[in-house]
Amino acid sequence: MTNKESFLTTKNTIFAAVIAFILLAMVIMIGMVTPLLAKILSGTELALGSDYFNPRTAIPTVLLVILLTICLLVSSVTSRKALIATASFLVLIVSIATISPFSNTAVDVTVSLIIPALIATAYKMWLIARNKKGYGKYRGLSAHLIHLGILCILLGVVLSSNMKFEDSAVYETGKIGTNNLQDYNLKITSIASRFEGETYQEHQASSYITRIDFDIYDQNKYARSGSVEYITDYKWGQTYTTTYIHRGLTEELFIAPRALDEQNGEVDMYVRIVPFINLLWGGIYMMALGIIALLLVEHRNPSQNNGKTQSSSREKDMVFFENKYNRILEQEIKNLRSGKNRRGNT
Repeated sequence: MTNKESFLTTKNTIFAAVIAFILLAMVIMIGMVTPLLAKILSGTELALGSDYFNPRTAIPTVLLVILLTICLLVSSVTSRKALIATASFLVLIVSIATISPFSNTAVDVTVSLIIPALIATAYKMWLIARNKKGYGKYRGLSAHLIHLGILCILLGVVLSSNMKFEDSAVYETGKIGTNNLQDYNLKITSIASRFEGETYQEHQASSYITRIDFDIYDQNKYARSGSVEYITDYKWGQTYTTTYIHRGLTEELFIAPRALDEQNGEVDMYVRIVPFINLLWGGIYMMALGIIALLLVEHRNPSQNNGKTQSSSREKDMVFFENKYNRILEQEIKNLRSGKNRRGNT
């Protein structure tokens, strides 16, 4: 146990975290440079997407989060407690991955990683707020606020990308759809078209715009209304649409028309539901706030302050030695006077 405790130090865990980060950066850089090299050397168009990056970056990312969490624990508690917490951490990861409460391996592993990391970071911030004062306190809180933001971003990205739901269905004007999109359903209330722009060739205008109004039902209860537009651009020879977006506390709802049958009053609507997306936005804001706070703290404690502190300490030393010299001089004068008095009395 002694060898394990001596090995589990802040220095060693930081070193291991740096190695994991370098490995992660190398995987990402290789994925970014490979298409460029393929284009230059062979003229081949190569696109590497999530199918390439996700499986290759998963292990370095998991190692990095684990090591950073251990680093927080080692710097805050004894080595024995950090070792116990690390073992519990690994057991938790394996247990959640085995049980799979979310029925998704990526989500299961991410939750088992991020939740202990969030707890360790919050515990570290509590210790800093309790034990430190002044510059060290504000600097530590700002740095760990950045850490919290990064963890929330990571959690939000994984949850939103792996738990999102998307589907499409054809809706007839005036009727509620028969296919529920999770808890949501739609009812097309009206379809109205208009020409817009200058006359173009044989067309009355350069574009033809159809506005689609609809009601949104959440668990078969009316929730809100919205509208989107289906636009046919004659000048550029293309069609495109606008998107309805509703941002809620726990999810975002996206609605857009895919196809339109104006004569029969039918619209093929695409619906996408993205849960936990606010963790991503909240993490970005939190990280930005932490960076700003850290810059302000560093700005209010520049190197000049250190110089002032050093000069003030030197002044104190000079005053101390001067007072000491004066006391010694006064004592010597007293001794000389007392010696003269003794000789006079003799």
